[in-house]
Amino acid sequence: MKSVNRSLEFLRRVSRRRRSAQRSVASISEYLEQSAALLMPEHLDDLRTALPLLNLQFATIEAPQFPHLQHQLKLLADFFEDTADGVFPAASEASRKETAFTLRYAAKETDIIPDFVPEIGYADDPLIVCTVLSRHQDVFHDYCRFRKIRWENNIFAP
Repeated sequence: MKSVNRSLEFLRRVSRRRRSAQRSVASISEYLEQSAALLMPEHLDDLRTALPLLNLQFATIEAPQFPHLQHQLKLLADFFEDTADGVFPAASEASRKETAFTLRYAAKETDIIPDFVPEIGYADDPLIVCTVLSRHQDVFHDYCRFRKIRWENNIFAP
């Protein structure tokens, strides 16, 4: 838990230097919530169309220090697709929008910590992913049960 707290503090310091700091964002959770709220229906439609390519992109992520990241992104992509197609009803618009923001965020190479930075490039992505999973834990737990996916504590591991 100490390393996660240090990572969060590091990301806060880095983000203060980025454009997101101009919006007075105090935490990763607040950043996620505020950013997701800005998504419009056309952004969600564009994301739905881009999902097959994003899934391929996520499958090629090489971040051995974050062994659960690919699995988590696959879960989020499947959840988003199933809610977009009406296969699984999202519990709230917030869970769907925050999932969409997280997928869009993970797809960008230049985010709070650019993905190409050796060893730490993906450090921000699992924090955003874990934040959306924990903020909507009940929804994702229900989704895993619906899809017969084994829900494990390590799904929240960075």
